[in-house]
Amino acid sequence: MNSERVGINWIAVMVLGLAVHSACNHPAPPAGAGGPGQPSAGAACDLPTSIAGSREELAWRLFVAANCKTRTGRLTWETWTTQACLNNPDDCTGKRLHGSVLAAANAHTLTPDHPKRTAGCQNMTTSATADPSLKQLVPGNLSAAPVFCEEVTINAAEKAYAQHNGLLTTTGQGTFLQSGKTIDFPSGAVEVKADWVPASSFQGVTIDCSKPNPAVYQEIIDGTCYALTGVHVTSKLFPNWLWATFEPQNPQTNPNRCRPDLYNACNDPWGSAPATSTGAATAASPALAALFQAAGAALAPSFQNYRLTGVQTEYSDPIASAGVLGSSFVEFNANVPAHQASCITCHSYALYDITKAPKGVNPNGGPFPGGAPVGQPTPPPGAAWKPLDFSWFLGFGVPTK
Repeated sequence: MNSERVGINWIAVMVLGLAVHSACNHPAPPAGAGGPGQPSAGAACDLPTSIAGSREELAWRLFVAANCKTRTGRLTWETWTTQACLNNPDDCTGKRLHGSVLAAANAHTLTPDHPKRTAGCQNMTTSATADPSLKQLVPGNLSAAPVFCEEVTINAAEKAYAQHNGLLTTTGQGTFLQSGKTIDFPSGAVEVKADWVPASSFQGVTIDCSKPNPAVYQEIIDGTCYALTGVHVTSKLFPNWLWATFEPQNPQTNPNRCRPDLYNACNDPWGSAPATSTGAATAASPALAALFQAAGAALAPSFQNYRLTGVQTEYSDPIASAGVLGSSFVEFNANVPAHQASCITCHSYALYDITKAPKGVNPNGGPFPGGAPVGQPTPPPGAAWKPLDFSWFLGFGVPTK
């Protein structure tokens, strides 16, 4: 009997000890950080490392985690390495923002080691410069000389892979591919492309960083207040990557959001209520609202007004728009013609001709002449063309040597 009592007491001590150890190593989330079934603030601000739930849910978790503020006050993705100066330290001392690689590709002005941040920002698409299919959709509130600025950052996992394999020059890429190896970024690789616009690009639009704007995220960059008008998030959790684009529900800066006569209607069965929109504002679904709540003060309130336009992991996505997916700001201001936008298809043409190393990168920055811009990509003109794993960062973000 006494031995039984001692044994029971010993078990109780063990259980209590394990409970204390667990509490010390996994402290309870702060009040208001989430209830049962909801992530803690920490979890909401951690980049997903595996596929769970729908693709739309994964896209939102990536978006929220990337936009959570760090202890320094910067957004998480802003602490990552900027493509434009990854292997160009001389270009990192200038301004933070640069022009659009996609716009340069469409204008046939794309050059190796592009873009240079010292080259400044990019002219927006206007009635004078718009592709004929876009002219009727040029916003009426643009100023006489509107510009937008861009930056692309890569997280530590993507940077480490590129560095370890000598891919930060086109010479190194050629050597790597000529050896018979395949470029394959790790599943933890994430990229963010952000488009910013200053108030000077509009008439009658207030972008004032001295006061919060619930409609759109604002930030002072290089002494100028900008609004964040388009965000592309890309993750290698899928073999062909996951491609997701987000825009603010702000008619002043994004008047063409979700228009099917431009690129595609918005479709988000996980985060939006209703799931589909052709431009009207939607509410956050209960699931998305819970994710916002879990992120807490780490996520600026204005990000709750952003909505997912769509997601791609296959060339046929989104099914409803027959593979067309584009941002009414990012692609529109890169002058991508109506119904010809597809992130996954465009990036599939990031190819390298190993017979032309170190200048083997596909110079088109997109389809070869006559190639399909949407849906299943047109095969390259020969077996010597090797994939850069959908990475235009490798194609045009690094120097020759």
